[in-house]
Amino acid sequence: MTRASSAADELVRLRDRLREVEAALREADAEEARLVAEIAKVDEQAGYYDSLAGDMKRDLQPPSLSGLVRSFRR
Repeated sequence: MTRASSAADELVRLRDRLREVEAALREADAEEARLVAEIAKVDEQAGYYDSLAGDMKRDLQPPSLSGLVRSFRR
């Protein structure tokens, strides 16, 4: 009977461990989804600031000689 009892105890222990592992996997999946969404936001912001920096450089850059000549021709 101790052998059957030992096997039953082991089965209960393994089922508990299985539930723990499944819960950890669900948490990891939720964390992954949260991080993917956060990365998407950061990518969007980086694109915005990259284009903003380019616009600012164009606006603040001193005019070139050819640009000045073209503006006088108009």
